[in-house]
Amino acid sequence: MKLCVLLGGPSAEREVSLISGSAMARALVSNGHDVTLLDPATGRAMRLEDFQADPPSTEPPTSEQVGNFSQGNIVLESLMSSTIAESDAIVLGLHGVPGEDGIIQSVLELLGKPYTGSDSRTSAICIDKHYTKIILKDAGIAVPRGAIVALDTNQQDRHAAYELTKAEFGFPMVVKPNDQGSTVGLTILHDPAEDAFNKAIDLALLYSPKALIEEFIAGRELTVAVLDGEVLPIVEITTNGGFYDYFHKYTTGMSFHACPADLPSELTAAIQADALRAFHVVGCRGCARIDYRLRPDGKFFCLEINTLPGMTSTSLVPDAAKAAGMSFEDLCEKILRTAA
Repeated sequence: MKLCVLLGGPSAEREVSLISGSAMARALVSNGHDVTLLDPATGRAMRLEDFQADPPSTEPPTSEQVGNFSQGNIVLESLMSSTIAESDAIVLGLHGVPGEDGIIQSVLELLGKPYTGSDSRTSAICIDKHYTKIILKDAGIAVPRGAIVALDTNQQDRHAAYELTKAEFGFPMVVKPNDQGSTVGLTILHDPAEDAFNKAIDLALLYSPKALIEEFIAGRELTVAVLDGEVLPIVEITTNGGFYDYFHKYTTGMSFHACPADLPSELTAAIQADALRAFHVVGCRGCARIDYRLRPDGKFFCLEINTLPGMTSTSLVPDAAKAAGMSFEDLCEKILRTAA
């Protein structure tokens, strides 16, 4: 097949996307496909042999760095290019906003181009962490309690949010952008001072128009990949000090993946069933990754759904696929076959 892999883009997860997309392209080329890479932030189309990218930084990008890339005309022109028009299918190696939020998916749908990942509606739902939790909770799936502070929230209402979350959630609490991934802009807030709360909110709002405040769920970090309706083995993440932030995710040797996770069989089945239900409740297709926290008492909480999960050498879905007996090339081929 003649394929176009979209990668990079103007989001805060651009560097990670360059690695994910090129890894998928390499696998698809080895499977015999004719692959062109296209970066919608620059409009540059290239062959794999012409592609070069440094390993992702161990620090998340600043809001100024994110702003260096256009999010308007170049992206649209890239999607209207001959590279897209001449491709049989589009492989999405994008992460973050735009890319994972349904906007690019909407354009591809209007163009009638098959693409990997969830459709525009589901992508738009899942990028909004707070809205996703509302839908999941309504379906009987346990999620952490949360609240939203928007960019235009006045000081009085922000103070009210501080008082409410302090009383209901206590400390630590989690403050993060409502529509970003890779823990960009995330704070685990231990300091109960209102100034510290506002600082965490301000950091999150650098990357998103809404900051999500959540209760902190102490326990084990788990994730479940679902591939075309098939649940893969659970991965447990531990870190070499600290929590699973941008640095630990993308620095070799700073995080460890145990797959299958060491869990009782009944608990494994329950979490996998919950993940599959979440996958279907929001209408995912292709490959998605559902993140969980497991408390010591055995209760688990769904944190979010990733509709275009990472495909780097330190990413979670490739490890889950490997535990299921799938090579990375097989995984990418199966993802391609779900394009619609």
